[in-house]
Amino acid sequence: MGNAGTQAREGSGGRRPVGYFYHLRRDDRHSGAILVTDPIGVPLEFKYTEPVTATRLHKILYGRTLERYIHETLIRDRLARELQTDPQYFITPYEDKEFLSRIAGREAMAVQRLRPAPGENGRPFTRVRDCEGIVELEEGATVRLAFSTADEALQMAMVAWLQEIGRTMDVLEPLERIANALTALCGEGKKGLGNG
Repeated sequence: MGNAGTQAREGSGGRRPVGYFYHLRRDDRHSGAILVTDPIGVPLEFKYTEPVTATRLHKILYGRTLERYIHETLIRDRLARELQTDPQYFITPYEDKEFLSRIAGREAMAVQRLRPAPGENGRPFTRVRDCEGIVELEEGATVRLAFSTADEALQMAMVAWLQEIGRTMDVLEPLERIANALTALCGEGKKGLGNG
């Protein structure tokens, strides 16, 4: 497990930090990271895992549960236990919505940038399904999101929070930073991993 630049502090203006979780899979190698930023995107804490490799025996013994076990137990939950900061919510890539659940005791949302159709009048929030919706952020940016909770009041609080931080930062850009960091770390070879 690696750790880089840990500073447990609250975000600007007394607002709680923003948490990001990213899982990277390359063939049978899995790694993950949590990045916590202040509400303008400045990193406060970064934790990552060394790559986990699924062997043939793992695939036989775990069967269909292997992917979930690696993603949730070996990577996400382990990283969450190591956090020193306390984010308001966590943001993950939309592709990981099937793995959505609370992280470090905080609700999470899977987010994806959308390109609205020309002439489409956006509303601040449109519910698509019980746990999914479309949110319009500042300057016409639109995102699709899935919630880790079915509680509608909590979902609306999460939408309001996302719109608020969307005024001061690009809410998806830190996910790109994590992906790039994990790719760079994986490229350093096994010996250098985890020594952030």
